[in-house]
Amino acid sequence: MAEDSAILDMEKLKETFFLECAEHVATMESSILEMEENPEDEELMGELFRAAHSLKGNSGCLGYMDINGFTHVLETVLERVKGGELRWSEELTSVMLDSVDATKLLIEAAREEKDCSADVEGTKKRLQDIIGKEAEDEPVGIGQGAAPEKQEKGGGNVTLNILFEPDPEILKRGMDPISKIIEELWANCEVLKVGSDTSRLPALDAMDPEICYLSWNVVVSGSVERSVVEDVFEFVMDDSKIIITELEEPEADKCDSDCGVRTPDAENKNDEPVSRTGAASAAKGEKTQAKGTKMGEATIRVDTEKVDTLVNLVGELLITQAMISQLTDEQIGEKAAPLQRAAVQLKRNTIEMQERVMSIRMLPIGSIFARFRRLVRDLALARGKKIRLDISGEETELDKTVIEKLADPLTHLLRNSVDHGVESPQERLAAGKDEEGLISLNAYHEGGKVMITVSDDGRGLNREKIIRKAVDKGILNEGEEVSEEDANALIFAPGFSTADVISDVSGRGVGMDVVKRNIEEMGGSVGIESYKGEGTRFELRLPLTLAIIQGLTVGIGQEKFIIPITMVLESKRPTEKEVKTVEGSGEVMSFRGNYVPIIRLYKLFNISPLETNPWEAIVVAISVDGKNYGLLVDELIGEQQVVIKGLGALHGIGGIAGATILGDGRVALILDGAGIVKKEYARK
Repeated sequence: MAEDSAILDMEKLKETFFLECAEHVATMESSILEMEENPEDEELMGELFRAAHSLKGNSGCLGYMDINGFTHVLETVLERVKGGELRWSEELTSVMLDSVDATKLLIEAAREEKDCSADVEGTKKRLQDIIGKEAEDEPVGIGQGAAPEKQEKGGGNVTLNILFEPDPEILKRGMDPISKIIEELWANCEVLKVGSDTSRLPALDAMDPEICYLSWNVVVSGSVERSVVEDVFEFVMDDSKIIITELEEPEADKCDSDCGVRTPDAENKNDEPVSRTGAASAAKGEKTQAKGTKMGEATIRVDTEKVDTLVNLVGELLITQAMISQLTDEQIGEKAAPLQRAAVQLKRNTIEMQERVMSIRMLPIGSIFARFRRLVRDLALARGKKIRLDISGEETELDKTVIEKLADPLTHLLRNSVDHGVESPQERLAAGKDEEGLISLNAYHEGGKVMITVSDDGRGLNREKIIRKAVDKGILNEGEEVSEEDANALIFAPGFSTADVISDVSGRGVGMDVVKRNIEEMGGSVGIESYKGEGTRFELRLPLTLAIIQGLTVGIGQEKFIIPITMVLESKRPTEKEVKTVEGSGEVMSFRGNYVPIIRLYKLFNISPLETNPWEAIVVAISVDGKNYGLLVDELIGEQQVVIKGLGALHGIGGIAGATILGDGRVALILDGAGIVKKEYARK
């Protein structure tokens, strides 16, 4: 049972390792891209170095020697930069980014227990070429200058198996023993295998992050004196168990990555514990604990499925609370004032709980923004353009589900800006612009929504060619009057993107209908502004969350619907004089100095209404894609928070975004503004 528990805990450690790998790789990539713009920034360099160091140390602890060896070479290059021996350059940036890609491959191969060392050999060779043959043969340890010369030993190579069981309290003294030891062993010989013994691991919930539970078996080979290997362990000698065993070559070949069992499965030539006394030197005892080996004190890792389950349970609690409140009001009334007060307090507590739980799902949007620096840089280089990506608002928080769905639309918008929005350096200079183009990616909160803008200072849209193409495709009639706003919106028409558009219309039509559809499926909208010769700006409006919304409950006949409050402008009962029928536009209502189309929802959903005259019913004015419309309903029931439920097999019904359960247990459909407008015009 203890062995099974140790295996299970080791699997959890590996799972944590791979999670941290993703964080370290992301840090490395973003730091490298920022170093290209700020090569003298020591803080950035330190962040990059720590991420590489953590990857190397943690991979060595768990026996992933392909990752350990590759990141060792990468770290050596970074050491040269830190020491002023190498200057940061565009070429070095490219090699560093390729190294990040290679590291990702190695991590994925380790996760799947595959070997991809041959796939990264070319990148590793480029790194070794940068640091020179000496560094290739004699890696530089962290905090050292040049590597010490290897100790020659008459008689050729020797293979040693080292059992290292450190003092459990060693981490509390600021030491990261195995990482330091692997570094120094690499400096003197070749590390063949690293195996870990997990038999001392307690259950995960009983673990102390400052206690070292593991012991290790390390197999090394080289022309090295045994005393040199013993010196590597000098700084942990007093409190640790260290047994160095010389292995026969055939036995060393048989040792696999599981050789971390305490008793080596090999015949000993020498099997004696190292027992030298003496305090470790100050240099040996420096605090080199890798970032990521100690769990954060202010945060914990939680599986996102657990968070989603918690959100769903709070949603059900919200529905139950609404039912209790409604029953209290309808069936008990003023006869039980204390019960009513308790119901009100329950409502307050439930809403606060819901807000707190939802905040757990909120992530900074910078988690996806960071990846776009690499995308823009690589595309610009491939197209022979000079482009700078300016990012702001990374701290803006958004529901993780929304963030996950945003990656593809934003990637598409940025690709189009690089490919077809920003001109070549020659075109820009001829137009009197700086040869370096600018793409801006920004996020901020506004009116309960998150706004994301993607803008460039490129050539802008060519409206004449857009209109001509729209006529050719039958979207517009010949000679039809089109406003600037409507002309820009044509690029979102399905099927508008063709090779012709890519070359003649700045390529802005390529797949834009997909971008718009993806954003609208999230309950958002897309706007566009463009000025010829000055650039184009896309504006995405997104809900903070896809789980719970504030909604206006309305009644139509015997049915109830929810209108998301973020699209509601106001509600009114118009006078008969304010309602007109306009040729070409249909029924309209006077609203804030303009006329807006009236959409009769009962016709869209085939419902028998209580009222058909707008002046006897209610019109709810909404805003969709910057345009206003009036929804005709029978009554306003009230405003409330609602939990969005999926429609399952009914998903995709036009004008419906989802469903919810009301306080009386009835199901109400949640309206989709963009879908309602589309369905109305399709009906006409």
